[in-house]
Amino acid sequence: MATPPLPTPGLQRSWWLREALAAEGDPTPLPALTSSTSASVVIVGGGYTGLWSAWFLSERMDPEQIVILEQDICGGGPSGRNGGFVHGWWEDLPDLIRRYGAEGGLAMARAADEPVAGIGAWCTEHGVDAWHTPNGYLRVNAFPGQGRDWDDTVAAMAGAGVPDELRTMEPQEVQVICSSPAFRDGLWMRSAASIQPARLARGLRRVLLERGVRIHEATRVQELKRAGASVRALTHGGEVTADHAILGINAWASGWPGFRHRLVTWGSYMILTEPIPDRLEALGWTGGELLSDSRFTISYFRTTRDHRIAFGAGVGAAGFGGRIGQTFTHDARAVSRVHANFRHLLPMLDDVRIDDAWGGPIDVTGRRFPEIGTDGGGRMHFAHGFAGNGAGPARLAGRILASLVDGAEPELTALSFVGRRQPLVPPEPIRWIGARAVREALIRQDDALDAGRRPSWLVRFVARLPRLLGYQIGH
Repeated sequence: MATPPLPTPGLQRSWWLREALAAEGDPTPLPALTSSTSASVVIVGGGYTGLWSAWFLSERMDPEQIVILEQDICGGGPSGRNGGFVHGWWEDLPDLIRRYGAEGGLAMARAADEPVAGIGAWCTEHGVDAWHTPNGYLRVNAFPGQGRDWDDTVAAMAGAGVPDELRTMEPQEVQVICSSPAFRDGLWMRSAASIQPARLARGLRRVLLERGVRIHEATRVQELKRAGASVRALTHGGEVTADHAILGINAWASGWPGFRHRLVTWGSYMILTEPIPDRLEALGWTGGELLSDSRFTISYFRTTRDHRIAFGAGVGAAGFGGRIGQTFTHDARAVSRVHANFRHLLPMLDDVRIDDAWGGPIDVTGRRFPEIGTDGGGRMHFAHGFAGNGAGPARLAGRILASLVDGAEPELTALSFVGRRQPLVPPEPIRWIGARAVREALIRQDDALDAGRRPSWLVRFVARLPRLLGYQIGH
């Protein structure tokens, strides 16, 4: 029988968001802003960053003095499309220590670890069924001709006094979690959880509305500017004057004045299988563990409550000039690449039907690390650059942004990376041309290693070019 065609991306919202909206009874979007109003804080963006910022502020101030402006619906962006991996920065600890010192790096890693349990506790307290499953994260080495790349990281963790956060798994241990012939040894992160990402975003929306936070959907902010001791957010239908503004727009910041030269945007795509409970049981993959491979263009995969596999990979193309368009949502070639990775890593599931596919943008800074800070004379606060790993750290970003407004958690605003700007990226069209060339080289390098081949010298050179120029994009 002929193999059924893969789903066409971009024809509908992600499966996550459709499932979450159906669980809510498919609510009508909230009314757009159509007049002028005032507030203590205006938040641009109704994804995780903006919603968590509003939550922490609402704990300490009148919630009715908080206004959220979202161009789509809350959770309509990457917060409703991502893989649902909640973990912190333990794997990045050696790099954090190199940049910020042992004390500073360890403080950052510990702060970023709080969302793993914190999100679960919050969901339990507020009756949000976001499928929070804190059962750990396994990164596997699936390169047949390459050794594992994490021994130095594990040693550094032990040297930093946190040896239990990461550990090497031998091949037989990996097979107990998921018995794929492609998997070799693995790196286990005990502090990690899966979520249904859109349910978390929509749950935050519900709780904030119940508290009295004002949320306007279908409201695109056209300009954010200082006005004396205030900030004005101008939209197509009205404006908000506030004491402080929070910009939580992530990839969309690549087109925003002041940030467009600090971000590169790339596409990440996901596919979703049909329900396969018997096949998952045969694999032994029944504990809800998160999995990924060791590609730079990472393949990440997890199971769902109804026994599907959601499988994604960062194989999409780069955007141009800060425009967030169909490159990030309609790339059928990227979906084919994701499916090829699925078949390579889980060859025993080659006959499984693929029911859905979708994509979204990820925002990457020159150091592949978030940029959080304040501008506009201390009135405008921002966070972006999560590099596709925002489900957990966005909660930390929300706490930091809220504290930049009211000063309630000075230990967070004192973390070493807060207020540090990332390197400038090249202007267009050099950025677009370079990003596309590097992305293609990284994919080809990963494909060669998957096949047990040594990548060509040209592919290796282009893949390393960003690092040679001082950026942490590429190997």
